[in-house]
Amino acid sequence: MKPRVSGRTEEPIAAGAPLSVLADDPPKPDGRVNRSTLTRKKIVAALTELVNEGFLSPTAEQVSQRAEIGLRTVFRHFDDMNSLYSEIIGDLKTQAEPVLNVRLVGNSWQERLMHTIDLRAQFFDQIAAIYLSAQVHRHNSSLITENLARDVAQMREINRRILPAVVQNNSVLFEALDLLMSLDAWVRLRRDQQLSADQALSVVRLGVTALIATIE
Repeated sequence: MKPRVSGRTEEPIAAGAPLSVLADDPPKPDGRVNRSTLTRKKIVAALTELVNEGFLSPTAEQVSQRAEIGLRTVFRHFDDMNSLYSEIIGDLKTQAEPVLNVRLVGNSWQERLMHTIDLRAQFFDQIAAIYLSAQVHRHNSSLITENLARDVAQMREINRRILPAVVQNNSVLFEALDLLMSLDAWVRLRRDQQLSADQALSVVRLGVTALIATIE
């Protein structure tokens, strides 16, 4: 007598059946993991909103209230506020992708340089508040400092790819152009000098054009 096998009856598998038929049923997603991910995103979004509204150093209490969660929940997802600030500042790399990877338009390097200035103007306005918040907290976090240095290096590399050797080899000229096109200069024009976006862009373009004209 053949032994009986308990459990459900298995259907025979046809020859040449896809591998998905042979595999076990995929595990169902863990609802707790999904909720944890969503909560973490809510916390990051709350901090980002507060910073963009002008609160450059929101407290954990403000973040928890904006996210509509408990204060303890904030610190279950982030060890401290610096790690939370590092999260939003680290995300600047993702936001910068359109500027870093866009195909610049122009038949000459001068035209391509002006194109990247236009792109940066839009991007800088979007991230200015986050950048200022990063400056407030950079001395308390090596990760924030590293992220800021990375972003500066990326922008400088774009300049090197655009500018000809005659400019790159002139260190004073290169550094002057880099400063004019930097986020620091844009924040100064927009926040401290209270210029409109169009006015600030005109100032940057004029300064860059004047410097380029010095090339013999």
